[in-house]
Amino acid sequence: MINSKNKLAVVFMVFHALLVIAWNTISLWLLSQDKSALGPTASLTAIFLFAALIGLYIFFYKKEYNKLFLLVTFIGASLGSIAIYGALTKAPILWPSEFWRYAGIGVNSLGVIGFLFALKSK
Repeated sequence: MINSKNKLAVVFMVFHALLVIAWNTISLWLLSQDKSALGPTASLTAIFLFAALIGLYIFFYKKEYNKLFLLVTFIGASLGSIAIYGALTKAPILWPSEFWRYAGIGVNSLGVIGFLFALKSK
């Protein structure tokens, strides 16, 4: 039987990862069209990393490996925290508009919230 304690954490972490993948995919496409990315970075590596994290989130959740699940949610939340810190400290000119700067903070906040739910269910 699947442990329902981490269910909300999985939802937040997978949604966060999907949005990061979409963000980076759109940004790479925009760069290929000689336009500005949605934020200061756009990375194929991030796309593959977050795709792998989705697989790990789901695998460790279904297998009820709670400590490993907590570890991978910490990795996702740490990456989100770094992005939030960058959005709050880097020059606003690195984003096409203030909307995208705060949208990035919102997207990455989902990863931090997911990790907090994982900690709470511990």
